[in-house]
Amino acid sequence: MQEEQPTTSVVLVDDHAIVRHAIRTILEGSGRFKVVGEGENAAEGLDMLAQNKPEILVLDLGLPGKSGLEVLNEVHRSGIPTKVIVLTMHDDEQRIQQALGSGAKSFLLKNSSCEEFISAMDLVRGGSYYLPEQFKRFKHHLMQNGNSSQTPVHDPLSILSPRERELFFLLADGLPNRVIAKKLFISPRTVETHRARVIRKLDLKSNADLIRFAIREGLITA
Repeated sequence: MQEEQPTTSVVLVDDHAIVRHAIRTILEGSGRFKVVGEGENAAEGLDMLAQNKPEILVLDLGLPGKSGLEVLNEVHRSGIPTKVIVLTMHDDEQRIQQALGSGAKSFLLKNSSCEEFISAMDLVRGGSYYLPEQFKRFKHHLMQNGNSSQTPVHDPLSILSPRERELFFLLADGLPNRVIAKKLFISPRTVETHRARVIRKLDLKSNADLIRFAIREGLITA
């Protein structure tokens, strides 16, 4: 039986408690992430980073006082290995370019679906990047200001829909259809339909091939 993948540590920084609660629920409900700290402003967020050294920081830009962009710049300058995902309501081009150019691995809006958010988290924890379709034109900014030494933007799951991405990672974790069905609140038959579509789109032949593909692309650890 496939071993359960270890959880990825996450710190949340957002000035709205209800938003942090919702993000925590989504992440921990996936079984792949553990929220180890929260902050409602930049100072608290930086303290949580120093104390917990999380693998991922989910960061809002519209913080009181020091902005999220300033936090991102401090993280980048400090050399902390924490990967940053920006989750915000601001979609103006200047902020997107600044955030990606300062080291963010993903830029998402708060109206994104839960499936897309989890997919972005999974890709970032695996060492890749994620940008929604409407922001793909900014992908060259990912290779500036410290990202230049990283592998160029590579999304091995770009052909999949957000729901198919979520299913991909559950399959890669070795979960059976009945367990996936409960997690996604769909029927086992629907899981099987999605599973077959994912395998076909990725030009694979079996679940074993899918797991090997995920390991090879760095999306999960062996």
